[in-house]
Amino acid sequence: MTGQAAGADARRESAAGGWYAELPAHLKVCDSEAWKGGPASAPAGAVVVPEGDNKGFDFDQPDTTYWFAPGTHTLGDGRYSQIATGANSVYIGAPGAVLDGKNINVYAFSGEATNVRIAYLEIRNFGAGADNGDEGVINHSAGDGWVMEYLYAHHNDGAAVFLGSENTLRHSCLKDNGQYGASAYKKQVADDSAIKNLVVHNNEIAGNNQDDWETRIPGCGCTGGLKFWDVKGATVTENYVHDNLSVGLWADTNNIDFLFDRNWIEHNESVGLWYEISYNATITRNVFKRNAWASGVKNQGSPAPAIYISESGGDARLASATSGSTNLTINDNYFEDNFSGVSIFENANRFCNSNANTSRSYCTPLVDPKLIPPPYDEDYVDPVNATHPCYTSVKDEPYRSDCRWHSRNVKVFGNEFRFDRANVPCAGPYCGAQALYAQGADNLPWSPYTVAGIQQDVMFNGGNSFHDNTYIGDWKFAKGWGETVSWDTWRSAPYNQEAGSTLNGSSEEPPVPNALDADTATLENSAGKWTAWYGSTVQRAAEAAHAGSYGLRIEATGGSGWGVTLSNWPGFTTTPGAKRFSLWARQGTAGIASATVSVQWFDNAQQLLRTDPVPVGELSGSWQEFAARLTAPAGTASVNLEVRGAGGSAGSSLHLDDVVLADLE
Repeated sequence: MTGQAAGADARRESAAGGWYAELPAHLKVCDSEAWKGGPASAPAGAVVVPEGDNKGFDFDQPDTTYWFAPGTHTLGDGRYSQIATGANSVYIGAPGAVLDGKNINVYAFSGEATNVRIAYLEIRNFGAGADNGDEGVINHSAGDGWVMEYLYAHHNDGAAVFLGSENTLRHSCLKDNGQYGASAYKKQVADDSAIKNLVVHNNEIAGNNQDDWETRIPGCGCTGGLKFWDVKGATVTENYVHDNLSVGLWADTNNIDFLFDRNWIEHNESVGLWYEISYNATITRNVFKRNAWASGVKNQGSPAPAIYISESGGDARLASATSGSTNLTINDNYFEDNFSGVSIFENANRFCNSNANTSRSYCTPLVDPKLIPPPYDEDYVDPVNATHPCYTSVKDEPYRSDCRWHSRNVKVFGNEFRFDRANVPCAGPYCGAQALYAQGADNLPWSPYTVAGIQQDVMFNGGNSFHDNTYIGDWKFAKGWGETVSWDTWRSAPYNQEAGSTLNGSSEEPPVPNALDADTATLENSAGKWTAWYGSTVQRAAEAAHAGSYGLRIEATGGSGWGVTLSNWPGFTTTPGAKRFSLWARQGTAGIASATVSVQWFDNAQQLLRTDPVPVGELSGSWQEFAARLTAPAGTASVNLEVRGAGGSAGSSLHLDDVVLADLE
């Protein structure tokens, strides 16, 4: 065991009997009613705000403390009646102080004032109805330097809290609000992140998105317990994020340098934590339980994970002081009965100049200038009147690399993943899956990116890895377009994931790597590279399965011989040396009594070095294994397979499955 793996095991053992064995009491902020803990009498020099209608009260004085007396406070009957704050001022409530918008007032606290503190208040019924989307009730103008603490903000429409730069939100209960518990958004600026340096600590964020915005505006991506947008530097620690009617925590669009540590994220209808088109984060020592059940059942075409990494990853050119990493690191977390685990995904069409860039006016923060105007025509084809290189030179470096968001340098290690299918409302192919995949469409003729190329990058070239994890339960693993494979396949070449990991207590090494890809070897997801050559047809068929659900059915179309071959001449990459070749075969319908597999070795110049025949004889209706020890000659770079037979008549068939060409140890 490596030192890193041993350290991870020690951390997991300690944590299992410690901080995540049960929900820590201090995270139950709503039960604690901490907002009732304000001063019982006005602090020295404070302005007393009496109970009742405070319409017309002078709240905007700088350097002033306002003490709200016990009881209910209102702000009049105007839609825009609100508290316009003063710089460096404090707004603090006595025990039992309530600020009520009566479902009439839109905002509670607003203004451009800096360094405001709001504490010990219950704030409710602001937003004036479900039309308050993308608006904030507390700190409506996203002022800088605000501290918001010991608040009970509930049943407000829009976001209960907006966050600006250098803001702290802590020890508060944000519950049952119309859109978000809290949101961080400001109009983008030309040369930096719009919001910087946030602290979100020890809040309970529950039941938000009561107005169901994702149904009202399908695909808006505008809901959740807490949403970040264009933020640089955030610590999100020891929050209890649960039962939100959408995503739990969501960082969307050019967020940089985040730390998510010791949060308890449970039973949110959608993804527990979503990090989207963003950079450099550490996600560590969190608990994820029972997330994404509703979204997983509703959308069975893709994983519904506890953690969703979407076009996001690590980049050493960007800030990392808060996260402590220029990777995107997911380590030492505990997962239990989520719809699926961790999904690392990239949309091949998601780049600055694309119809799939849902953050339309934004480009990546690595290009100067980063603000790209979005002049699209109605069909989302070549842009009109665009001069920025992300439009005009996207095929050329550095723009080809820097004008898109990448899922790369994502490291998933030291985590404990538990999944009991009996406890989860499973539906579709991705329940209980880990995923490392890419999708999209090759439908933009001017785009330099292809789905196949992005899939290759995400799987093999992007520095993404799962390793040293503990799995308990019936897990599967998704690659490529999202097709699922077994534990052994996931750990074997060419994927080589989960080094040092265990599944249900077993740490057995994966089988000797197969030179053939998984589908050509097992046909579980496609016919792989098998193709008809002459006198035959080939089909991936359930009736031809030796192990798993599918095998290869070869049917003769005449009586003068037949042949099948691989379609990727000169075949699969391999090396010189001792090999073991094996396959399983049987007659499908009577008539083909024997066949020959030709194993052809090629050099780098695609010149044939030698052919080794492997006889497949005395076939019957029962499965038989045919194996041979072979030696790939010096200079071998690839191997091709041909299967030929002389017997059989039209309609005669042969079944093949589980084809392996592996190095001998």
